[in-house]
Amino acid sequence: MVHFGDSFVYSGLHQTIRPRLEAMGARVVSDSRTSSSLAFWVNGSNLDDLYFGYRPALFLVTLGANDYQFRAADQRAYQVKRIIGKMRGTPCVWIGIPVWENAPSDFAEMIRRESAPCRYFDSNAITTRITRRDKIHPDVAGGQFWADEFWKWFEQQRDPEAGPFAIKPAPPEEHAPRPLPDPWGKQPGANGGSEK
Repeated sequence: MVHFGDSFVYSGLHQTIRPRLEAMGARVVSDSRTSSSLAFWVNGSNLDDLYFGYRPALFLVTLGANDYQFRAADQRAYQVKRIIGKMRGTPCVWIGIPVWENAPSDFAEMIRRESAPCRYFDSNAITTRITRRDKIHPDVAGGQFWADEFWKWFEQQRDPEAGPFAIKPAPPEEHAPRPLPDPWGKQPGANGGSEK
């Protein structure tokens, strides 16, 4: 199993998820590139190397925070599709970045829509409950909470009859268009900073 993405990989997720997966018999490899954008994974060979080097049963993706400041989110939808293509049909779960206060939410929503056939864990459903160390990255408690919530979802979505790490197909609404989320009760798309 391979978990790749930006610095949010190590913002509580990998530290909590890895030992649980290893307890299930998985070999877990992580590749966290601080400040990496979608383009980094599209244009470089890193994702190809992960695929051909490990041939994982499942990819976990935690990526997108460094693109949030880009205003025309739909113009980068092709990058999401190219990243998924580089996984070459391997089952995958895209763990959405929990938007921080004043960050634009349209980019996260684009990734949710465009990340099929990967499953999508919508971190924005819990983002206001994630405590932060720098107003952006989860602190220790926030990262633990985020990882625990993902793990509950993951356990519910597993299909053990199809394999130890097989995931059920996505329900139709998982990637369907919907109004932009507004977790803080503010206007969607408000200007904000970017993750590093």
